[in-house]
Amino acid sequence: MRRTLLLVTLLLLVLCVPPLSANPGGTGDGNRDAACGGSCHGDPGLSEPSSAVLTFSTDRDSAYVGGPISVTITVTEMELSSRGLVGVFLLSDTHGVADTPQDAGWTILSNGEGGSTNYAEKHAFDAESGVTMTWSLLAPSSEGTYDFYAAVHHGGDGAARMKISDANNVTVGPVPDNLPQMLPWDAMTSRSLGEPTDLSMPVVNATAVALEYRIGEGPIATIEATQDVDTWVATLPAALSDISLSYRVVMSNDEFTETTGWIAVSNEIEEYSADIFAVRLQSMALLFASLALCISIQRRMSRSPQKSLGEPEAALISADQTSMVAPTPSVAPIAMAPSLALDDPRRPAGWTDEQWLHYGPDHITQNSGGGF
Repeated sequence: MRRTLLLVTLLLLVLCVPPLSANPGGTGDGNRDAACGGSCHGDPGLSEPSSAVLTFSTDRDSAYVGGPISVTITVTEMELSSRGLVGVFLLSDTHGVADTPQDAGWTILSNGEGGSTNYAEKHAFDAESGVTMTWSLLAPSSEGTYDFYAAVHHGGDGAARMKISDANNVTVGPVPDNLPQMLPWDAMTSRSLGEPTDLSMPVVNATAVALEYRIGEGPIATIEATQDVDTWVATLPAALSDISLSYRVVMSNDEFTETTGWIAVSNEIEEYSADIFAVRLQSMALLFASLALCISIQRRMSRSPQKSLGEPEAALISADQTSMVAPTPSVAPIAMAPSLALDDPRRPAGWTDEQWLHYGPDHITQNSGGGF
């Protein structure tokens, strides 16, 4: 009984525990301000400093209004947790509010990890090689000098760690006449497996548009796009497996050639999600089945044969057992031969004693009419 109560108590404790919502493996990619430390790693003021070395670079010295530019951030020499997960930010300010590149007018086409967010997470194999992330951007619609900051959040030596770089300036200048340009565009960064993808690219001032793509760091393949008014259309081949594919748009005319940064594409793979309520019900059913089996075995092992006290053992034989005992067959009484005297006068002369004792009764019966 005590065991039963203990098992039921443990079951109730399991069912009463709410599902956890912690993210020990990171919070996932997203658009986040510099104050993400308050939700990702606790109070930013309580985080330990990071020894990371942050390197900022661009693929060109300046950008035109609305023109493409790629920004690369490399993080090395940082402490690492056992998971080796590193979160990298591209920021336009450090106030902690409204400091993403989008808040400053930039358009993020790709973060290089299959998304279009300013924050992305990546695993580092070691601190020396670190992690590198590249954002493909379109410049704001206004000229000027814009600041970018690189920031990193990670764990290491049992503590949450943060670091933000100094400002890195990027100049956005006027658009030259007749420069091919990509208008504001929601780039494709994810798609389903096994399906080709039609891309419609809003490009102006171009006489030719091509879509270049590659798998991993492999060779570059080119697809010529067809024009439909101010939209250029190209079809990206289907991916039959979860490959690392990226593409870029090359826009040209007789005077200029403009190229966007590489846009990474992630594959949408259906993931299994368990219903916590169904899992709990299944666990409860399994527990009760196990409990019933244990009780049944315990009762069977504790049961012993009982005998009636004060009765002979023979009295315990049931009627059915008694009926199974074969009856003793009755034996007919053996008829005893009449006794004869050896000197009986009725004994024929010459008979031996044996003959007289054996055949004598028949002889007397035949000669005396059936009696002695």
